[in-house]
Amino acid sequence: MDKKLLLYLITGIIFTFLAGTLLHFAYEWSGTNFWVGLFAPVSESTWEHMKLLFFPMLIYSMVSCILFRRAQGSPNESPLAYLKHNYPCICLGNALGILLGTSSIPVFFYTYSGILGAHCLFLDIVLFLCSVILGFICTYRTARTCSARKYAGLIYAALAVFALCFFVFTVYPPDLGIFIFMS
Repeated sequence: MDKKLLLYLITGIIFTFLAGTLLHFAYEWSGTNFWVGLFAPVSESTWEHMKLLFFPMLIYSMVSCILFRRAQGSPNESPLAYLKHNYPCICLGNALGILLGTSSIPVFFYTYSGILGAHCLFLDIVLFLCSVILGFICTYRTARTCSARKYAGLIYAALAVFALCFFVFTVYPPDLGIFIFMS
């Protein structure tokens, strides 16, 4: 595997995991600030915990994609120029990775808690880390192959809809299980 791409992915995994972990407490730390609650979990529901991956990975992806666009020089001079030149679909890969990683959280959670009949904090943390890694594996595969390029508009639109749903459903959560904490 390409060392520069691997470093980019590992940095993203670490950033997303640490930022997501801190984000778990941000709403309480802010004194239940409305604006913080749009981005951080306001309850212990599965839906709200999906924000822990979505927003940190989105921030990492947006910042890196802005830096890729601004990268100048030859691919031999700068790691950013190198990634931009050799992996033109890395930003699309990030978007698809965010969608896959975020969506895997409820799939993993309801699968293991359904099998065990309860949930376990340790397994919740492990599934969060697995979802982050899965998201960045998707980034890697998409960046290498550009296989999703023809669906770029759809992927970016889905990402925007997901973000909008987080905002709307934080304020007006539907009366569905994913929006209710199941102890």
